[in-house]
Amino acid sequence: MEDHVTSEEAQVRIAECPQCGAQVELPAERISGECAFCQSKLIEKLGQRLVFDRVAPFDLTKEQAGAHLKTAFGSALMAPEKLRKAGKPEDVEGVYLPFWAYDAVARSTYSAEIGINWWETQTYTTTDSKGKTVTRTRRVLRTEWFSSDGTHVSDYRDQLVSASTGLAEAEANELEPFDVGLCLPFAPELLAGWAAERPSVVGDEALNTARTEFMELESRAIAAFLPGDSQRNITFSTDLQMVDVDLFLLPVWIAKYSHNGQVHRLLVNGQTGEVVGQIPRSMAKVASLIAIGVLVSAAITAYMGKLWGVFWF
Repeated sequence: MEDHVTSEEAQVRIAECPQCGAQVELPAERISGECAFCQSKLIEKLGQRLVFDRVAPFDLTKEQAGAHLKTAFGSALMAPEKLRKAGKPEDVEGVYLPFWAYDAVARSTYSAEIGINWWETQTYTTTDSKGKTVTRTRRVLRTEWFSSDGTHVSDYRDQLVSASTGLAEAEANELEPFDVGLCLPFAPELLAGWAAERPSVVGDEALNTARTEFMELESRAIAAFLPGDSQRNITFSTDLQMVDVDLFLLPVWIAKYSHNGQVHRLLVNGQTGEVVGQIPRSMAKVASLIAIGVLVSAAITAYMGKLWGVFWF
């Protein structure tokens, strides 16, 4: 597989403004941005060797991303009011985040127990409403188990792994899926007007994450492949061949806000509108809800006490 990032490339931090010619330093994690002198859009000169393979355009506008945020968090009654307002378009930034896209072939051997269901008709006696003994029948589901072993082959394509240390893999998985079929061949011009981050999760770290996810996919694929009505005691051994890897830039809207001295963020998939983010609770609202609960409980207790007094006397 081709190595997309070299140490020399990772050290590049300067972009030249095409409008005023200023040499502008970009944040270490980004390859595009805005000129501080004339607000022109900047694209880092990546050199002769392109780092990225493909780019997926934003399908959602900033206003649409804000609408998805409001819809997702508007029902979070215990959320701070600042969070409820986090969906305002001016608070949302569109960023291209880097993802590795791995291809692999998995060849597995497995063994398992296959359950086949069948219905048994049983005859039994019972007593009816008149006290008479009657004979009845009922159907009981039975499962018979058989041993099975075999082979399974899967061809996996474009398994995404976050290439950004700012986007944990678990969070990236929640944000997926992305339609990588909409990706375009990389060209610096596609990033104009957008912030874009360079890959910071590289080498064995990304590869090991991909291997783990491929093994999870293969485990589920084998379970779905097995015949019968149910399965148990599934074991398998897999030879995983990593075929290829590409580096994609995928569209994400990011809304940042602060609460109790901490910075939180909400993420919106720039294609599907899927919203991901932690929702802190307003302690004032929680305390109010508890107080209301205590008052209601006290009122119910007092009411029941009066009823009991009336009944007793």
